[in-house]
Parts: sequence; C-alpha cells; structure tokens
Amino acid sequence: MIRSLYTFEIGEEFAQMRSVPVALGPGREEAVLFIHSQHPNIDPWSEAFNYARDTLKLSLVSMSGKLLWRRDLDWGVVPGIWYTPVISFDLDGDGVDEIWYVGNTNPKLPLSIDYRVLERIDPLTGEVTGQWPWPKYPRNESMSHTYRYSLAAGYAHGQPVLITAQGTYHDMHLQGYNPGMEKRWEVYIPAAEPGARASHVFPILDMNGDGIDEIFWGERILSMDDGHELFCCDRDNFHAHSDIVAPFIDPADGRKYIYTCREGGGAPRVVTYDFAGNIVWSAVEAGHIHKGWVANIGENRRRIAMAMSLALGASGSECHKSTPILYYFDAVTGEPVEFKLPFQGCHLMPIDFTGDGYHEFYGTGGDALGKCYDRHGNLLADLGASAQQVRSGKILPRPGQQIMLGYGKEKVVRIWGDDAAAETAPDPLCERYHTFMQHLMGSGYNHINSVQSCGM
Repeated sequence: MIRSLYTFEIGEEFAQMRSVPVALGPGREEAVLFIHSQHPNIDPWSEAFNYARDTLKLSLVSMSGKLLWRRDLDWGVVPGIWYTPVISFDLDGDGVDEIWYVGNTNPKLPLSIDYRVLERIDPLTGEVTGQWPWPKYPRNESMSHTYRYSLAAGYAHGQPVLITAQGTYHDMHLQGYNPGMEKRWEVYIPAAEPGARASHVFPILDMNGDGIDEIFWGERILSMDDGHELFCCDRDNFHAHSDIVAPFIDPADGRKYIYTCREGGGAPRVVTYDFAGNIVWSAVEAGHIHKGWVANIGENRRRIAMAMSLALGASGSECHKSTPILYYFDAVTGEPVEFKLPFQGCHLMPIDFTGDGYHEFYGTGGDALGKCYDRHGNLLADLGASAQQVRSGKILPRPGQQIMLGYGKEKVVRIWGDDAAAETAPDPLCERYHTFMQHLMGSGYNHINSVQSCGM
C-alpha cells in the first residue's frame, strides 16, 4: 500500500520547493535540505520572468523531523532554479555532505554577475565556510542565456570532483574542482563549435566502468576526470538543445542506451543512442519535444518511451498552454506502440513503488493529478491534487522507489512509498546512479517528472 512514510514540517507556506539529502557524518542522523520560497520559481526567460515577492530559504531538517537550522538567502538571490542551483556533496571526504549553491553578496543587485559567488555551508552549523567568485560567463547575452547556472559532482577513481557550469543554449563553460577547491580542469564550448548544446538535465554515471564518472552534458559526454569529451552524439547534424537526456538499460539483455528529446535543431526530434554514441533509432520530424520518459510497462518489463511535443506553430509564453502531441515507442527498437492508460503520458511520471521492476505512475496533470496508478490504469492511491512534486526515485534506503511531495498551504513535505515493497538484488550500477542523483536534485530540472529516476 502506498502511504506517507515521512512528514516534514516546513513552518511556513511555500510556492516552490526543491530538496536534496544531506549526510551529517558517521553516527549522526541523516537530514534533508529543503530549498523553498513563498514565491513560485522564477525562470530567466523574458516571457516567464517576474519579480520576486519573497526570498529563497534553505532549511535543514533531520529525518526525525527536527528543524536544525534555516538560512534566508536575502533579496540578492533570485528564487529560481537556474539562478540558484543547490546540491549536497562531500568534496573533502570527511563523511559530511557540504551544501553548495550559487549566491549573491549584494542584496540590492539581484541580477549582478560581478557579485555572484559559489558558497559552501557546513550542514552541522548552518554557517558559510567557503566563498569563491562565480565565473563571469556568459556576458552581454539575453537573460535566458546569461542566468543558466548549474552545479554537478561525481568521482574520478574515487576522488570527488565538483563541477560548476554556465550556459545552456550558446556558449558553455564548465569547471571541475578537487578537494580544497583547487581547479582540476576547465572546458569552454563556444556557440559556434559543432555538436549539441546542454540539456536541462545532466545524468552522472560511470558509463564505461573505468572508475571515472561521466556527465551527460546534453548529447555531449564529458569525463569527470579531466573534462575531455568522450564523444558527442550526432555532432555533425545536431547543434541545438535537448530537453530530455535519460540513460536506460534494456531489461531483456542488459544493453544500455541514451534516450533524448530535442527542443529544436531540425529533424529528427526523438533519438536513442547506444553507449558509444551511435544512433539506434530516431523519430519525429518536427516539434518542440518538451517532455519524455522511459518506463518498464510492457510485458516482461519491456521499456516504453514517451515523447511530448508542444503544438506545432505555438510560440512565446502561450506555447506551454497549447494542446500537446503525444508519441509512444518501444524504447529499444523505436517501433510505435499503443499507450493503453486512459490518461495522456505527459500527465504521468513513472515510478517503481513496489520494487518489482515494473513502473507505476504518479499523475502530474489532467484528470490524473495527484493520483497513483499501476501500469494497467488501476487506481492505487490519491495523494492530493494540491501537491507539488519535489523529487522521486531512490529517496530512502528501502525497497522500491519513493516520491517526495510538497503541500505548500499545509506547510509540510511528505515522502510517499509502498510499505510492502520488495525487490530482488539490484544492479550495482543502477543502485549507485539512483542514490547519487538524489544529491543533484536541486540543480537544473533533474528533479522534475522523474526524468532521472526513470532511467537506468
């Protein structure tokens, strides 16, 4: 049965909520960081930007529900995902996850580049223990191109590496740091360079088993060790931006693939690659493919892929209100398939509550909003239409996956899961991926609609 496993009191209403897990060290209870504001998320796109009516706060709460500390980031920090990415990551290797975020030292200039900083918080005290100038890239660009900041992390032969990044659509800059914030590498990908731009999501995975993580920077795969490019998918033909990049495994034979959904850049708009960057199949000649997922919902855990295009010809702020076009494929072969649930796939997100290797669905919109269904469309639970999705996947060290939902008017966040979940021995690669990606759910759109937790 799907039920509430944990409830966290936030202490104030909220209109936006992100979250990452935080380890407080050996012998200490683990905690959860909540990133929240009473103002909805502000996007840097001019057609979506609005002025903040509240500040962004960081609240650390123990798993037993005790508020450990709260920090108000003040008016210099725009309460938006792309202005202020947040991750938890143990860079110094002491067993405690430091909290990393992009801040601003001048509360009177929220759009300043010169006052932007990378800050580190000690979760045991809530105090800032380090501050470094944020790289001043890009400059003299539109708001949407300027304020696209990301934080990521991973490992190279066991050594932790922190990544800071600037830019999504044109010029892209990435920097890797060792413990002690010594710069390990730096990469600049000019707007004119061939190959894909970044994505709104960036999986971290040791895809070739050599002990070095890779970051999926759009359809471009970079080494965590030195920033070099392993390969760039479809380099000569695709010079745009993918909304979705999701690595996954075929349960039938263990082969690994990369599923991508492209916002623009010519045909095709839906492409699946193998782990060497070769195109396996492609589909859809036009459209802004804005949402997508892969889910084990066919017989024998057959993977099905969903892609949602915004209406052809829709533009400006109205494009997200347009009637979508839905596509469904066999995720391995690209063969079109029938989707039998009585809801649109763009209003559902896959999540394996039971741990049996088949995905259930949580409703994110339409008639399915707030409800959970099995893969046959049977109602499993109603979690409330007022909930907003915070993160999903391997949130807890227990069988199955879970979903974290925020209830802003109630001032609470709940973790929902199946109390009877049971699973066979998980694949170590998948287990590590799903657990580690939780630490990056406060950066980019890694947390949205299970685009990360449905992978692998």
